[in-house]
Amino acid sequence: MRQTFLAVLSLSAMAALLTGCGGDMVLLNSKGPVAEGQSNLMMIAIYLMLLVVIPSVIMALWFGWKYRASNKDAEYKPTWAHSTTIEIIVWGIPVIIIGILAWLTWWGSHKYDPYRPLESDKAPLTVQVIAEQFKWVFIYPEQNIATVNELRFPEKTPLSLRITSNFTMNSFFIPALSGQIYAMAGMQTHLNMLADETGVFRGFSSNYSGYGFSQMHFKAHSVTEAQFANWVESVKTGNGISVNPEAIQKGILDQTEFATLRDGNRSTHQIEAMIANAETPEEKAAAEALTPYPTKPHPVTYYSSVEPKLFESVINKYMSNYHGADHSAPAAGHANAAHENVEHATASGEE
Repeated sequence: MRQTFLAVLSLSAMAALLTGCGGDMVLLNSKGPVAEGQSNLMMIAIYLMLLVVIPSVIMALWFGWKYRASNKDAEYKPTWAHSTTIEIIVWGIPVIIIGILAWLTWWGSHKYDPYRPLESDKAPLTVQVIAEQFKWVFIYPEQNIATVNELRFPEKTPLSLRITSNFTMNSFFIPALSGQIYAMAGMQTHLNMLADETGVFRGFSSNYSGYGFSQMHFKAHSVTEAQFANWVESVKTGNGISVNPEAIQKGILDQTEFATLRDGNRSTHQIEAMIANAETPEEKAAAEALTPYPTKPHPVTYYSSVEPKLFESVINKYMSNYHGADHSAPAAGHANAAHENVEHATASGEE
């Protein structure tokens, strides 16, 4: 009896944690139209399924009580085999619910397609997102600035994200504003979102990508248009710390600086194991030369300018065999052509 009680208590606690009771209920407290629509679809689906689950649970308990061995008044029909009414109910209601869920899935998939631009009287803000090794790099091509592990944008303004990866596949996710979308090397995915109000929202990678995966999170700041313009101007003039004193201000984000963002080769435990298992002095020296992954997230960093087409170069270097051409170090003409091909492929995906 005690073990049964503990098992039920453990399952109840786990269910409370999974549903967000007493914790972060961000999926049910969305701050943007996309996340709100997805949350509503999720709740509608749950309510529809409860139309089957709740009556089934109630009837299971009721049948067990009514037809218990001690109830001598229960109706006994040993030759009963079929009821058309029951067949219609147990098959008809689920079929109707599944049909409604299928329509909602089709409608929601088109309505909240991450590639679909949001309707607004304001022009969208374009941000290029690069999933670097256990950190996020955000490039603002129109403002010619960049950040690491911080995303800022004005409220009630559509945000158009262009997302890729400079190492393994990752997943970009700001639960309060939109669903997740993958970041893949050599490819470009799109995500459109909007914040209805100002605030700071949690962003992270929702796809396990290695030992330093737990450090791959950032803050998304929704601010007023005046605050955003002031922040952009501060970063461009090398004074971004006036807005965020905890940030690090740097100059240009070029290929040389971008390469320094790739920090760490192995986890500390992996390096120690490699040193211990080295069979030759050369292997041991090579293992000792490795640097461990950081145990804390990369600090927020601002860049006052960005090398032109840095985002496109990250995509192109993973397309060295694209149409038989070498894009690992493209000339200007080849880089532009490759960029046009990437944009064309993306546009075709949107259509």
